[in-house]
Amino acid sequence: MNIPVVAVQKNWTALRSPNSKFETKSGIEKRRRRSLIPVFLTFFLDNFGLAVIYPIFTPLVMNPNEGFFASSPTFFTRTLTLGLLIGAFPLAQFFASPLIGQYSDRYGRKRAFYFTILGTTLGYALTACAIAFHSLHLLFASRWITGLCAGNLTICLAALADLCPDEHIRAKNFGHISAIGGLSFILAILVGGVLSDPVFYRYFSPSIPFWITAFLSLLNFILMVILFHETHPTHVKKSLNPFQGIQNLKMAVADGDLRVLYGTNFFFKIAWVASMQFLPAFLIKIYAYPSHQITYVLLGVGAAWTLANWVINRLLAKWVYPGISLLYSLGLLALFTFLLAFDWPAALFLTFFFLSAAGASLSWTTGMATLSIKAPAQIQGSILGVNQSVTALASVCAPALGGLLIGIEPGLLYLFCGGCCLVAFILLRLSHAYRPKIHV
Repeated sequence: MNIPVVAVQKNWTALRSPNSKFETKSGIEKRRRRSLIPVFLTFFLDNFGLAVIYPIFTPLVMNPNEGFFASSPTFFTRTLTLGLLIGAFPLAQFFASPLIGQYSDRYGRKRAFYFTILGTTLGYALTACAIAFHSLHLLFASRWITGLCAGNLTICLAALADLCPDEHIRAKNFGHISAIGGLSFILAILVGGVLSDPVFYRYFSPSIPFWITAFLSLLNFILMVILFHETHPTHVKKSLNPFQGIQNLKMAVADGDLRVLYGTNFFFKIAWVASMQFLPAFLIKIYAYPSHQITYVLLGVGAAWTLANWVINRLLAKWVYPGISLLYSLGLLALFTFLLAFDWPAALFLTFFFLSAAGASLSWTTGMATLSIKAPAQIQGSILGVNQSVTALASVCAPALGGLLIGIEPGLLYLFCGGCCLVAFILLRLSHAYRPKIHV
């Protein structure tokens, strides 16, 4: 089910305001580029807020001197609490993303951006307060609020689809937004690791990165008000149906191509999230890496992710249909992930991991572009919202499965992840979802 050319053109011309009937093509292009700025920033901050916790939450929960527990709990209790704390964010996204996507389809992207960005600002501020006051309950509540509002990742992708007049530009811009995600990961590790550690400066503390993120979110809201022009105007104001997400899911599952793409994304995300989240534990157990070396490795992963999109995807977007790129990216990702399961010297292991990060980056970008192209224009937000819920569900399942496997045998983790990538590749290859629709 492809987006009709007429529907794409309708979204493209929707950037015209009612009073700009005779606006020039260059004026429309300028308006489009201005609108992209706050969309990219929103996506950046959502991913930043997800990654900044990696160098912060583990010492907060695992260190008994931080004061988050009234007594001295066991190691198992601390690790369980840490897992639940990390999982609260994607679990909230799972419930919120379809509703936010539906809301943006009915009432426009801009209004949905407004309340979700203000919600993330509040969530980051509450996280900073929870750390300052050593309140575990407030910390859980703040991550839940932030995860709910970070469901606006759906609106970012829907608005990006609205702003792209053809498939090649759409694939290129999805590559840009994926590269921004990689850059946000790099900066989040740096900001979270440095500004939370008083060793670097005596006034640094774990709450500072979240105050900074809250301030940037508030700035993002101001830019959204000033620069973003509605890309999905609605004329009929219907009430929000809390069950519409289920209806959209049924419709999406009924479509063979969308069903395959959802399944492909689910297995891909389980594999990549589990690989990433337990990479530090693997490096510590197998190669005895100290914390600063792990930080360098994480920065290298972010760099590989970003460069794959800035360089490789920009070339692929010009000549190759996104679905074809997705198929081959998943195949290469499965190969490199399987290789991680064997006993290699550290340098060779990291080489394979950086290559798998590049493959995962291309898989994410081309997967989102293919899904957007296949989805009907009038429910882009809803379809992408369902996909975000699938992604969030995978992000909730991956830590439990990965933790179990790496606890049994470290190599099993990457055999499992490689198997998930292979399943995603086979699902896609046995279908027609990766192929462009032939218009007769």
